[in-house]
Amino acid sequence: MDLKDRYFQQIRANNMRLTKTRKAMIEILENQHLTFKEIQKALAERGFYNVSTIYNNLEFFINQKIVVEIYINDTKYYDLALGNPMHSADSHIHIMLRDTNKITEINAPDIFDYISTHEELKDIDLDYIRITISGKRKHH
Repeated sequence: MDLKDRYFQQIRANNMRLTKTRKAMIEILENQHLTFKEIQKALAERGFYNVSTIYNNLEFFINQKIVVEIYINDTKYYDLALGNPMHSADSHIHIMLRDTNKITEINAPDIFDYISTHEELKDIDLDYIRITISGKRKHH
């Protein structure tokens, strides 16, 4: 079962409606981080044009922790979160490579463990840890 099918199955298992727009949004977001305009353009290419429907579905996905919003260099991106091997809906690390404008993810539970057990956070119930790293490739 591929990633999008796991999302579809999870949505159905939670008795949520899996509309054509929601299916298309999950397919579009699979393995990529997109801005609202990029999602809107990709959906328009599939025949979905209603902007309020896109906003409403994104809000629904965010509330259900199916999609997360990430801010990188003052731009908001959307990313699938459910069952993503690189992160949970709450805690993850994104790297923006400025020279390629590519966003990648790393799975580093040791970093989250280190941060969550840090002395400064001992009296805080953490909701999530999201780390964004911006840089460019070293030229050797």
